[in-house]
Amino acid sequence: MSSPISRRVFLTTWSGALIAIAAACQSQEVPVAPASTAAPAAAAPTAGPTSTSAPAAAATAAPAAAPTSAPAPAAAPTSAPAVSTNVARTDTLIMTVSDTFGQFQDATLANPFLRATQRTGWHFMFEPLFFWNPYWTSAVTWPAGLPNEPARIPWLAENATYNADSSQLTIKLRQGVTWSDGQPFTAQDVLFTLNMLKANSPDLLFAFDMLTWVKDVTAPDDLTAQITLNQPNPQFLGRYFSWFQDVGFPIVPQHIFQGQDQKTFTNLDLDKGWPVTTGPWKMVSSTPDQKIFARRDDWWGAKTGFRDVPKMKRVVVLPRMEDAKKVEVLVNNDVDTTHDLFPANIPALLQRDNKVMFWVDGNTQPYGSVSPSTIMIGFNNSKAPYDDVDIRRAINSALDRKQVSDVVYKGSGQVSVWPFALLPNLTPFADAAADLQTKYPVDAPDLDKTSQLMQSKGWQKDSEGFWSKDGQRFPMVVLLSPGFFQDIGPIFVSQWRKAGFDASFKSPTDFNTLTAQGNADVFIRFDNAIYQDPWVELEQYHSRYSAPTGQDAAQPYRWSNPDFDKYVDTMSQLQPNDPAFMTAFLGAMEIWLRELPALPTVKWYLRVPFNLTYWQGWPNEKNPYVCGGGWHRGAAGLLLHAVTPSTA
Repeated sequence: MSSPISRRVFLTTWSGALIAIAAACQSQEVPVAPASTAAPAAAAPTAGPTSTSAPAAAATAAPAAAPTSAPAPAAAPTSAPAVSTNVARTDTLIMTVSDTFGQFQDATLANPFLRATQRTGWHFMFEPLFFWNPYWTSAVTWPAGLPNEPARIPWLAENATYNADSSQLTIKLRQGVTWSDGQPFTAQDVLFTLNMLKANSPDLLFAFDMLTWVKDVTAPDDLTAQITLNQPNPQFLGRYFSWFQDVGFPIVPQHIFQGQDQKTFTNLDLDKGWPVTTGPWKMVSSTPDQKIFARRDDWWGAKTGFRDVPKMKRVVVLPRMEDAKKVEVLVNNDVDTTHDLFPANIPALLQRDNKVMFWVDGNTQPYGSVSPSTIMIGFNNSKAPYDDVDIRRAINSALDRKQVSDVVYKGSGQVSVWPFALLPNLTPFADAAADLQTKYPVDAPDLDKTSQLMQSKGWQKDSEGFWSKDGQRFPMVVLLSPGFFQDIGPIFVSQWRKAGFDASFKSPTDFNTLTAQGNADVFIRFDNAIYQDPWVELEQYHSRYSAPTGQDAAQPYRWSNPDFDKYVDTMSQLQPNDPAFMTAFLGAMEIWLRELPALPTVKWYLRVPFNLTYWQGWPNEKNPYVCGGGWHRGAAGLLLHAVTPSTA
């Protein structure tokens, strides 16, 4: 199969992965747990993790549900017509933005609701009812002609309205939208998708959520979907139908999905024209090495005058690369954008390539935009000793977040003390809760406090200085989401060891499975859940998402607090500007800070490089029309519509 990027170049991007990761770990002088998974070998791409940071807002299964087997991706390429080789590099946009290192593990899958389907691929082809831009400011100059204030961008839908108490949502669809096979996109597709999810809970992504919230859905006419909720929820539209980052899910075609075994249907057969989607991109090749999408000039948006087709004719998506190789392929103009870079590697790139830009004007620190993702240290709160708040506080007191900011982010990072990122719409909530941070300080490194708390629980240091009880050392193996946190993880582990915890870390490829089933005592992950207010973030700690260890839970923390649940339930039924919402938020936040079911650490910056050699018009702080991460479903579609060929 032909490709705009040679297989030799593709394979060489993996030659240094193991060395780089090992060096990072050794530099911190902390042990790697024996079960750690090997990095890709240089000889050939190796299958990587199934996912790196699943969106916290997307419930993947109901509590106490048994794991569901997903179809195993085959290694062989999907059958397809021959891919045309006559597309010029100047007409091709190439990204290395996938979740996996070395090879795609879902090359035979395009069903967005199967657990084995990764987040990078299907989101180029499907479109949302709405996009939502958390970075929106008055400086945004794109998308032109679309009402995008306050940050919601109508796409397949024209508008959506709630009834007086937010117990019913009416969505008006855009006229003239068609699926890629020519069939009309109608409210029947919305009705089918929601009912399909409800009928397949807990096996499909978002299924438990729909079963929890949706009482009934009807289609009064082809362009109107009316959703009646089990209880008022003004957040429903934003959480499920407004894509940003990795929040939200697509509507699927009833005429394709109906009659299939929804728990195993792959939705990928290129000879049949599957997947059938509404987007301007058609998948023409899907192999473990790369995914290729060709532009559909018969896209509904162009036919109706909604928007022109994107300027590029082809998009090539490659598996993820480690940082040194990202720099190499950017300098060689082999790719146009990549996954974000670690701060330490950015100066070397900028010294070698003056056609690379970042979010921050002038390519200065911190280079990237503040992500809605917060880097969290999580616990299995149902399992001893982590079910004890004093133990969690002892672990927290051993953390020096500023050291991470100074060492890893070269002073350009920011400590995080909230479980949500301080985007403009969320800052007022943090300001209102400032007194709670004084009462329950999160960022307060104090090794004496750690010792006091540990001794109060019967732990004593052994001859080597590690906390022990009854002849057993405190158990602390920290799981890192693969591809992330290899810079900060070892520093945290080093700090814990200094405080007497016999800590080690590993990056298992089945990270998501281990955390979902409670087989991870301590883990570092993204909380990528923020929408317009803190409810989405706090709601993932609701007791309904807890389950016994060994059984799937929709969220990994396994924390249960009935009083906290009541506050969160109250928030779900109110508009964020309602004074009662703020009261409930403060009540929930006090319990959360007092109990610390997870530990905020540092803010995550999206330091995404954009190569200007072939394409321009990337988002930046002067025109923040979208997040820059092309792996996010809330970014890819808008990015591909916005960028244009570079001028000489």
